[in-house]
Amino acid sequence: MEIHPLRSGVSTSYLVVEGKRAMLVDAGEPGLTPKVLATLRDLDAELGLIVLTHFHYDHVGAADAIRAATGARVAIHEKDAEALRAGGRLQLVPTRLFARLLATFINKKEQRPVTPDLEFGDEEDLTRYGGFGKTFWTPGHTPGSQSIVLDDGTVFAGDALTEKAITHHAQGPMFIDDAASSTASIKAIAARATTLYVAHNGKVEIRSIKSFAAGLRD
Repeated sequence: MEIHPLRSGVSTSYLVVEGKRAMLVDAGEPGLTPKVLATLRDLDAELGLIVLTHFHYDHVGAADAIRAATGARVAIHEKDAEALRAGGRLQLVPTRLFARLLATFINKKEQRPVTPDLEFGDEEDLTRYGGFGKTFWTPGHTPGSQSIVLDDGTVFAGDALTEKAITHHAQGPMFIDDAASSTASIKAIAARATTLYVAHNGKVEIRSIKSFAAGLRD
């Protein structure tokens, strides 16, 4: 199985490929579409499923275009589905100073609505839909944030965690919907992950997520 990180704007999506089959984790910003299509051509693979970790604009921006080009279905957790369909402006709650500065810009952006093909519950077997691994519900950043775990323990956590760019160490999300849920989700991710990818800055040093999660109070 191959994992191809694809950057668009400030966000990284992940194309997971095995043989001729592919699954995309997050649909980034609109500029992601040509990168996905070019990678699929190079690998001679077909995209069957687009799994969104949550509904924010930098994770869903190319969903419609990639779906139209490939026929892949778009999936999201049921608790984020209505926000995805509605679009509009975000109301992000920052957790630290840099996030406050970002929020003044991000909260002014208009997000285009996207209609999902699939709405998942708290855990779904993605092989039923042409993908790989399973989802598990990891709320806190948004009510319907979900992570994906592959059979080997590789986890794609979206924005449930972020990574420090220089040290590659784990830190909490920049924006939260619910602090207690976020803490529980980070612990759940740490318990499952043997390898961890997040949407901002990429691969997290795995020992750091174990240590970070262990230091969080319930």
